[in-house]
Amino acid sequence: MTTPLWIGFSFLALLVIFLICSFFFAPRLTDDQRGTLKLLSSLCAGFSGGFLTGGALFEMHKTAGTTTFGISGTAGCALFLVVWFFYPRVFKLDDGFEFSIPNGWTFRDTVDRMAQTRHGVSEWRGFTAQEMSALIQRRQISSESLSDAIGQLRLMTVTPDAVRPYDVTREGAVYRLTVR
Repeated sequence: MTTPLWIGFSFLALLVIFLICSFFFAPRLTDDQRGTLKLLSSLCAGFSGGFLTGGALFEMHKTAGTTTFGISGTAGCALFLVVWFFYPRVFKLDDGFEFSIPNGWTFRDTVDRMAQTRHGVSEWRGFTAQEMSALIQRRQISSESLSDAIGQLRLMTVTPDAVRPYDVTREGAVYRLTVR
């Protein structure tokens, strides 16, 4: 075997050892670890393919009407791109909710506007007119979900404890607020 073949074989062996170790020693991979795994897998595939094949070229042409598109590169570059693009999705962003409450908004106004941001409506059960017209402090609110944000609003009234504790449930696009 020539030196480039030994180098290519070494990269391939490192890739296999790395993948085996990463899955057996860390059965629960985080999103950051999956991203690193994707990059390292792509790099090892590209290097091993480049060393094993040498200067072999990858070439692709596509004709659409009178225009011809072309992509070309070495086999190592092609293997890198194949692993990079066809690797399973690395991460999923968690849903979150962020909302800015201006001055002068009431509890009802705030909940209704927050529900409208998700194309939803609010349903009220057991609230008094005084509770629904309680003023909310001007501030920025962020939480994991819209239901959680609505649940926090009673703690943001200008007058403390102006709204009794309540539960928020979501059914489709309806956010149901029920006094406990």
